[in-house]
Amino acid sequence: MRILVLPVLFAAGASASIPVRDACSEDASVVANIQETDAIQIRHAVSGESVPCYAVSVMQASGEVRGFLIGSTLPVVQEFERRRALESRVPLAEAPAVASEEKKRMAPMTPVGPPFGTWSGQAVNGRRVQIAPGSAPVTLVTFWSAESGAARRYVKRLMATESEFGGKGLKSYGLVETGNATRAGYFLDDLGLIAPQAIDRQGLGAKYKADPVQGTTLVLDRSNQVVAISSNPVEIRAAVARLLSLE
Repeated sequence: MRILVLPVLFAAGASASIPVRDACSEDASVVANIQETDAIQIRHAVSGESVPCYAVSVMQASGEVRGFLIGSTLPVVQEFERRRALESRVPLAEAPAVASEEKKRMAPMTPVGPPFGTWSGQAVNGRRVQIAPGSAPVTLVTFWSAESGAARRYVKRLMATESEFGGKGLKSYGLVETGNATRAGYFLDDLGLIAPQAIDRQGLGAKYKADPVQGTTLVLDRSNQVVAISSNPVEIRAAVARLLSLE
């Protein structure tokens, strides 16, 4: 009997499902249950968490699932960390010293999406908002869903970058996806966001393939060229710092 029971228990353990959550916490909502054998793609590691957490996308029969995996026991996560460790040890070639003006000309940030045209509308608080070329050396436009806990945490973390660079020429705006403007206003009051927030009534986020459930930010240069798109606050801060250094 023992010989028969043990393989059955082992098989059941091997096929245990793995939760994909909407944020990096054990109490976050489960958006899907996956298997170790599924096509899991690690998008990036999430910094600042008490336990290892990774943003992932998984292809299932019903379509693509995006969310977060907690922990580092999966082979795909261990391989991601192994490659990242190897890359971090690759020595970078020392760049020759150049004058600051020459350096600026040599290192422009390349556009990664269609230009962001002039946009105007009404913020949730009733004020008029306009995002126009030439209004700031760096502009952030964040698409996020008021109903998503992950997106609310994302825009809250983004406030650190807005505070750090706000006095150096950074402007920031939020375009909110919501089915209820009153409910959106409640979340905005609760979060205490710095940047003006308006409802994305035109579905502009789809043009840039933004993920409002996670929160996605466009980094615009002075001419409103999109030079970075990310759902990682660390990457957004790095892009802002680099862009301001080229001014």
